[in-house]
Order: sequence, then structure tokens, then C-alpha cells
Amino acid sequence: MKTYCIGSTIILPHIRYMNSEGRKTGMMFHSKMIRINGKYKTLGCNSMDSSGFCSGHEMSREEFMKKYCGETDYDEQRGHN
Repeated sequence: MKTYCIGSTIILPHIRYMNSEGRKTGMMFHSKMIRINGKYKTLGCNSMDSSGFCSGHEMSREEFMKKYCGETDYDEQRGHN
């Protein structure tokens, strides 16, 4: 799975992590969606808004990398070996 970084944002095909500068925690958002009978539902999410989109989940950058990126994959993207 390919990991992309744009500034402090980490983007994967099914989720993204946005970190506010100067904060220890950021927000993880699910981005895989399905549409059933004209209504959207975010897959794998237990925190959706009234439209069915992910409202976000607060977590640290380190927790996100361990859970979703694997530290090795993230380090390779950033040019660290």
C-alpha cells in the first residue's frame, strides 16, 4: 500500500491523517464510502455525521503510523532508512 505525505497530512487509499501544527494529536478520517439507496455510509467507521461521512477520530501521529502505515513504510516514504 502506498503512503503519501503532503505537509503534515498522511494519505492512504482508505484513510487520511491531518495534524494541526503545534498539537500532539491530530484527526484521522475514514475515506472509503458506499452509497445505498441514495445515502452514503463510511466503511469501518463508528463516528459518522448525518450525511454518512466520517466525522474524524482523534489520535496521535505515532498511533496512526503504527496502526495504519507501519513505521517502516512511512520511514521509506520520508527518505529515512
